[in-house]
Amino acid sequence: MFNEKHFPDSISGGELDDYLARGWYRMGLSVFTCHFLFFEESLYSPIWLRLPLEGYQFRGSARKNLQQNRLRFRTVVKHGLMDEEKEELYQRYKLSFKGMLSATLRDSLLDGQYHNIFDTFEVCVYDDKKLVAFSFFDLGDTSLASIKGVYDPEYAAHSLGIYTMLEEIQFGKDLGFQFYYPGYMVPGYPRFDYKLRMGNKQQVQFFDLRSQAWMQLEHFAGEHVPVGVLSSKLNQMGQALVREGLSAQMLYYPAYEANAFQFENERFLESPLFVSLFTNVFPRPRFIIYYDIWKGKYVFTHCLPIEDLGLYFEYTMQFDTHDAKHFLDFILKKSLIIEATQVGTVVKLALGIAKLIKPPGGPIILK
Repeated sequence: MFNEKHFPDSISGGELDDYLARGWYRMGLSVFTCHFLFFEESLYSPIWLRLPLEGYQFRGSARKNLQQNRLRFRTVVKHGLMDEEKEELYQRYKLSFKGMLSATLRDSLLDGQYHNIFDTFEVCVYDDKKLVAFSFFDLGDTSLASIKGVYDPEYAAHSLGIYTMLEEIQFGKDLGFQFYYPGYMVPGYPRFDYKLRMGNKQQVQFFDLRSQAWMQLEHFAGEHVPVGVLSSKLNQMGQALVREGLSAQMLYYPAYEANAFQFENERFLESPLFVSLFTNVFPRPRFIIYYDIWKGKYVFTHCLPIEDLGLYFEYTMQFDTHDAKHFLDFILKKSLIIEATQVGTVVKLALGIAKLIKPPGGPIILK
């Protein structure tokens, strides 16, 4: 699965360490992992990061940030506490944030609940008595994970979001923790690049999906990005189909996470990108080809769309015409036609099916 989520009733420090080491992360009161994200109608891949703390030394810019802000502000690190002061600051921060945030801080951190299964600490930054920034981070036995950072927009010039991250790292170093996990970066989407400021490419590590191992960031390359693999493989397939005169359309599929919601006795399509075949006969996807990056194979399957999800997504993502880029119904996988490593094997079978359904002439669309 490309996305998985667990809802533990409790979690020990060792269990959290294990989740983090496998490229999982906390969200609310759950832990999850994902390898695809939709931002602004486009598909991206998150790349999970961590920083080994043994022998780690802050670089010049980080040292400067720490020194200046420690002189300018009062900083307190202690067990995490949800209170009205933090909620008020969160609401001010939310007004200036470009993107989506939870309605309240409690919703963001605790799914609106009043209990916490994680061992959460906080960094609070004060200008005299005024709270101007805070962050929350969770402790495992050997690891700590940064969860949420918030700062007063009026103090943006002080880079307090970076500062609280650096103080979290210092806390981990002082107590002998082995790893610091800040979440993910997203190649092609720079909003999360600030996390790379915690160290250089020899210090920071990324989780390689293919080897299921952590590697130094200096070894990161385009082939490590799952969305690039999917796009490349499906473009090869789409071009081959079009060359044979078959009508095909490549579509994003935002509902690919449906199986994570544990619908009983259903098998939903789990790929965020697929090629829909015979679009001149079936205006809604029926015959679908996607690429399974775990098996390294193309999967040709017969599907059935159900339940309109249009109300849950922006109208700009609607599937209305052949110009659409997203399909917003749940898609059930009804029967497997073939799995194959070679494009030609799938195309040959598609040509055979095309003769059976005898499609009329129609537009060939590949986006």
